[in-house]
Amino acid sequence: MKRKNFILAITCACALAVSAVPAGVLAEEETEALDAAEETESVDDEEADTDSEEDADETEDETGDEADAVRPTYTALDYVVLGEYKGLTIELEPVEVTDEDVLAEAEELVSYSDAVEMVTEGTVEEGDTVDITYVGTMDGEEFDGGSGDYELEIGSGDFIEGFEEGLIGVEAGETVDLNLTFPEDYYYDELAGQEVVFTVTVNGIMSVPELSDEVAEIASDGEYTDLDSWLEYIREYLTEDAESEWTYNVQDALLTELAANSEITGYPQDLIDYSVNDAISYYELIASYYEMEYEDLIEAYFGSEETFLEYLNAAIEESLDQEMLLMAVAETEGLELTDEEYQAGLEAYAEEYGYESGEEMEADYGETEMSRYILLDKVYQFLEENSEIVEITEDETETETDTEDGEEVDWEDDTDAETDEAADETETAETEAEETEAAADAETETTETETDAD
Repeated sequence: MKRKNFILAITCACALAVSAVPAGVLAEEETEALDAAEETESVDDEEADTDSEEDADETEDETGDEADAVRPTYTALDYVVLGEYKGLTIELEPVEVTDEDVLAEAEELVSYSDAVEMVTEGTVEEGDTVDITYVGTMDGEEFDGGSGDYELEIGSGDFIEGFEEGLIGVEAGETVDLNLTFPEDYYYDELAGQEVVFTVTVNGIMSVPELSDEVAEIASDGEYTDLDSWLEYIREYLTEDAESEWTYNVQDALLTELAANSEITGYPQDLIDYSVNDAISYYELIASYYEMEYEDLIEAYFGSEETFLEYLNAAIEESLDQEMLLMAVAETEGLELTDEEYQAGLEAYAEEYGYESGEEMEADYGETEMSRYILLDKVYQFLEENSEIVEITEDETETETDTEDGEEVDWEDDTDAETDEAADETETAETEAEETEAAADAETETTETETDAD
């Protein structure tokens, strides 16, 4: 079952973006730790250990119960000076799905499917995906994590600078030596700034076939046997994504306007402290997945705990900005949830976050916590219903941009006085031009006279 960390995803907005370290530079024990973490996170089949799942569920239940029980409450209007929030006008470009979008998505899906074949002839070009075997050496000796097999997209930036560029023009089956230098600020101190040699063999170039019924069947794992049906399926989910993006854009624009019109004078410190401790617990869990000490994880990705806490506090305050503004509207308007609204919202969240039922999600996170999120959605709905949402075309957007860059002139609305003033300015300019020309002629004549005299 898919389970996302709902609490942190919505309240903190500061989950650690653990960048994927390029293959070929991981130490062996770190590679094994990463693999183990991925396996731990993806355990959802029948062979998974039942006791482990029960323990995980109990831990989630405890986390949810604790969050529901101890998250401090506050009155938003104690910290928010609420400005205008009704009668707003929001202008947005429509989010559309074109035929080109559908075909591009289909081709992308095919490129990651079993329909792709490796060809053993041809020359590597920018954008190609190549199957390579590589061995990295430093001072003539192989270094840990410097060797392996990989399917590399040229231009992706997955490897250090010079690696991918060095493969452009190489023939399939050819082996080349790449003399490279690791960046000075590289993840691992033992490699930072070091000169190395990667011996790379291009085993083949991955060939993506053109769209067809057969390719559609392979790419869809047999779910669709003809191309048209598969493309229609793609169009449907892209349209759903577009609708979600439109909703997000509307909410983001409304919140931006609300923030611009309002002022946040402070934050409930007990809630800040609670959120910091909650986030630290999450990062401790991440560290355990990677078989790392919490302090080492923080140092690796933030440099120091002080930097991490600064980042964390800023992220929490940014998240609370949104929440407090919306809650201030709810308090001002007396917005509350009915039982029907709560149940409908709960089921919608359960479906979005991979729960089998609303009851199951409520058991994890608690009624109070879920009510808060569903109420925030209701505030957004209230703001949208009390604002004007205008769809604008790309041409209108360009016109507005041009107007912002330069002063727009409406010639039809010019008054006689403005016309006369413009005429006077033109006449003056012409007079000045004539005087300038005369002066230039006089100067030329003087110069010629002086030259003749010489």
